[in-house]
Amino acid sequence: MGVRVKIRLKPLKRKGGGKDEEREIEGVALLNAGFESEGPEAIIPTGLAEKLGLWPRLPEGTEVGTYEVAGGDKARTYYIPDCLQTQVVTEDTTSSTVKIAAVIMEGEKEILVSDKLIHAYKIVLEDAGEGIWRFRDEDKKRKSEKPAYW
Repeated sequence: MGVRVKIRLKPLKRKGGGKDEEREIEGVALLNAGFESEGPEAIIPTGLAEKLGLWPRLPEGTEVGTYEVAGGDKARTYYIPDCLQTQVVTEDTTSSTVKIAAVIMEGEKEILVSDKLIHAYKIVLEDAGEGIWRFRDEDKKRKSEKPAYW
């Protein structure tokens, strides 16, 4: 089943790329502890990146590269450092705000959260097979959100 949480994403002001209008979008993200990163980051589908003003006109400082994905395949990526503010949103609380890097990956349909971002959100995966999670500082077990695709 996996664990999915509702997150709020808000672009930080940047030079180049996209319009400067305010955007704040909620979506559902898959927590992927196997997605190892050096800092908090999320893979963002192009459809969402467009709504956030990050695609197709990429902001200055975007690094073009490849990520090795499960199975050893390589995917073209666009890494945009420190470009989004995010937080987990539940029915009764929100996490602290975390500044993250966005990795735009063509062909990806779901938001994927890295191991370091799971840590920054202070999330504990209680039972990945049943979709159960909690915040580190609470005992309340929470159920996974339904998948959302872009």
